[in-house]
Amino acid sequence: MSTNRIVRYLVAAAGVGVAALVGYLLHKEGRKVYETHAVVSIVGEATTQLKSGLKTASPEALQKVETDLRSVRGWSNPELADAAEQYLIGAREILKRRADADRLKQKAAASRAALSAHMDRAGRRDLPWIHAALDLKKRVERDYFDLDVQLGALANLLEAFPEANKRVAPHVAASLLLEESVRKSAHRAVLDEARQARAELQDTRRWVQ
Repeated sequence: MSTNRIVRYLVAAAGVGVAALVGYLLHKEGRKVYETHAVVSIVGEATTQLKSGLKTASPEALQKVETDLRSVRGWSNPELADAAEQYLIGAREILKRRADADRLKQKAAASRAALSAHMDRAGRRDLPWIHAALDLKKRVERDYFDLDVQLGALANLLEAFPEANKRVAPHVAASLLLEESVRKSAHRAVLDEARQARAELQDTRRWVQ
């Protein structure tokens, strides 16, 4: 191979290498810009879903947060990805616990209503009636215990959520995050809900002595 051909080959190879490097850098910069914009929309959407789900969480809201969570886990900026992930995980867990608490609240109410109906049929308190009453009371106890566990977990998650806010705050506008007043109000509401459930259980226990 002649010297000129070798030189041309080396120049061409160098050109390909430079082009590949430039392409890589442009791609990396493009991903950086995309992720910077994406975190804004993803966090904002998660906050919207969270606000609406603090009272009643829908499966659609939870699915949206799950989808966005899978997306951010593939981001190239580890600091940004970690901050967004922590915010989304916090939102997801709150929505999950809210949905579980809503389901258990309905279940506990149904169990309580069943026991109340049984007590109203106490024309003659024979042994089968007593056994049925005790079984229904056990169901009420179990359902209210499960509800109390879920409400306690939800209250703890809401109490800890400011940490997730703090992690993602440097990357998005404050208006896109869950307001502290909203979080505190939701936390108080959950604690009140738990107290009410315990009071209902105490009242129910007096039905079967």
